[in-house]
Amino acid sequence: MKTIKSLLITIVFLAMCYSVSAQFGIGRAVNRGINNAVEKKAEEATTKAIDDAAKKSEEEQAKEKEAEKAQKTQQETEDTPEEIPQVSNTPYTPSESEYAFFAMKEGAVQVFVSKDAKGKTTAQTRNTIKSITGDKNAFAIAYETEILDEKGKSAGNDKPLVFNYRVVIKDDIMYLDMKEVFGAIEGLDDVQATGTAMKIPSNLVVRQKLPDASVKIKMGFINLSATMTEIECVDIENVIVEAGTYKCYKVSQKNNVTAVGSKHESTSITWYAKGVGAVKTETYDKKGKLLSTQELVSHK
Repeated sequence: MKTIKSLLITIVFLAMCYSVSAQFGIGRAVNRGINNAVEKKAEEATTKAIDDAAKKSEEEQAKEKEAEKAQKTQQETEDTPEEIPQVSNTPYTPSESEYAFFAMKEGAVQVFVSKDAKGKTTAQTRNTIKSITGDKNAFAIAYETEILDEKGKSAGNDKPLVFNYRVVIKDDIMYLDMKEVFGAIEGLDDVQATGTAMKIPSNLVVRQKLPDASVKIKMGFINLSATMTEIECVDIENVIVEAGTYKCYKVSQKNNVTAVGSKHESTSITWYAKGVGAVKTETYDKKGKLLSTQELVSHK
């Protein structure tokens, strides 16, 4: 059961990375790297875990649990939680002068499509802003994201596959806390998540370098990690997508994903528009070959 649950959580992790990428342009490369690794290793890992579990006595399992607890404590010490600004629960409406690189109006709905290297649609996401709270000093935007199939229908079987997360804005900097993202998912109580929040300034300039971001996930026998490095604003361009034409800041970054013992590298180019977010993202492998694209098709 533990093995099966871990694999199910891995699938949730993939979906979560995809949904985050729709707004922030970071998860599609992570998704691909993890997906490749899981396809390669999942069957082997599952078989091994089942065999190991059958051989272990209750005493051995207790010792393992204590060791995992000690390791968790050590990891929490090494990965000091990053300070995310506190925000009040008072409803707030940002002015246009406060707009950053994501949707900024309560009730706004965005739809993104993801395509493979040949231009075939593989999935969609729908982002909805549920609320904005705080004040001019610090405010938070709460998102609800639904994962859709290539035809725009819900990807969930019995009920919609929906995730909730938020971003915090303070001093013209957006904070996306990956630990909070995973902590908000029901059923993932045993997941250990650490990392460094992604930050995007509200006022980008060409050649500006942005801080690295990362996330580490441990769930059962599965360990996943992703780092986003060499993040830099490289240009300002007008981008035409189905949702319209936008003045965008072009941001490049390196992605390194380790999942189930396999490592994957890629490069992402994301075009951000103020008050909108990631309008378009292209992901390339380490040889420069296009892997996938993601585009905004509706913004209301």
